[in-house]
Amino acid sequence: FEETFGKKKSRKRPKISAGDLGELLIKAEEASSQYAEEKDSNIKVECEYMDAAKENIFMKGQSRRIWGELHKVVDSSDVLVQVLDARDPLGTRCKYVEALLKRPNASHKHLVLLLNKCDLVPTWVTARWIKLLSAEYPTLAFHASITNPFGKGALIQLLRQFGVLHKDKKHVSVGFFGYPNVGKSSIINTLRKKRVCKAAPIPGETKVWQYVTLFRRIYLIDCPGTVYGHEDTETETVLKGVVRVENLETPSQFIPGILDRVRTKYLARTYGIPEWADCGDFLDRVARKCGKLLKGNEPDHDTAAKMILNDWIRGKIPYFV
Repeated sequence: FEETFGKKKSRKRPKISAGDLGELLIKAEEASSQYAEEKDSNIKVECEYMDAAKENIFMKGQSRRIWGELHKVVDSSDVLVQVLDARDPLGTRCKYVEALLKRPNASHKHLVLLLNKCDLVPTWVTARWIKLLSAEYPTLAFHASITNPFGKGALIQLLRQFGVLHKDKKHVSVGFFGYPNVGKSSIINTLRKKRVCKAAPIPGETKVWQYVTLFRRIYLIDCPGTVYGHEDTETETVLKGVVRVENLETPSQFIPGILDRVRTKYLARTYGIPEWADCGDFLDRVARKCGKLLKGNEPDHDTAAKMILNDWIRGKIPYFV
């Protein structure tokens, strides 16, 4: 400290490459003439495309809190029912949880696949999917409805069999998990014959897990919708019903995905439009047909696109894989 700030301090002369500005200019010109760009190791050429960060609305069902809720349900359940959308069973399947249940510490847990919304696809499609998936896990078809259900008796009978299998336990917990908007809460309401879980035809309605009593020894657990993996495109995420349509800034950009997946005759029958040239023309005709117009009698593409996406999610547009 004394040598630096005290009375005996001494200032070191800095090392400079040139004595004056003229000498510095000469040295700079020499260095510039000798420079070769191809020999410069500090230059890195990057020509790759980088993926832009996904918007928060496309990351629904992937937060740490949601996955924490899922792990609570998995840990608390003796039987796990994976709810799949009958229109796209493989697209709404969570392989991560299936791999989790194959670990030695979870080998005592049972997994059942439930094809919900089977009323939206032909009977032969449901039958083929059941035959295919039954080779891996017990698979049932289901239509969630309090007044007119399908598959309710078969599911209750299966749950009773699991109850008999676990006679040593005081009660058996059955956890329902799957993608957002596949109908987990509606299935529980169907089994109870009344509205015990909050359900709506929009994703993200269930926020936390919920315990519901089915019988004296059988309890049901409702889990928030979870999405595993980031490989889905934004269009696939929207068409799987993960994102709320009203939160989309440009909903019209997802309509080409519907036009690619659905036959022209089905869309023409649904909206009463005989033909169209492209996506823009289709939105024009739908907007005018349904009265979705802006000032100056211009068709409102965004409102028409939101209406079409809502029809898609609610099953009004025929589609299956």
